[in-house]
Amino acid sequence: MSLEYREWKKYICLRCKRTFDPADMELIPGVHCPYCGYKIIAKTRSFVTKRIKAV
Repeated sequence: MSLEYREWKKYICLRCKRTFDPADMELIPGVHCPYCGYKIIAKTRSFVTKRIKAV
């Protein structure tokens, strides 16, 4: 596993812009930011690019 992959956080809060893991969301029931409690979060993109063959 590369160092970049281990530091990648899966979600970002749209209010406070902090990134966090799904394990951090288990602190509060429901889908909330563990830092500010905002209910709208987004999934971040991974560093891995996917190549597909053009048809």
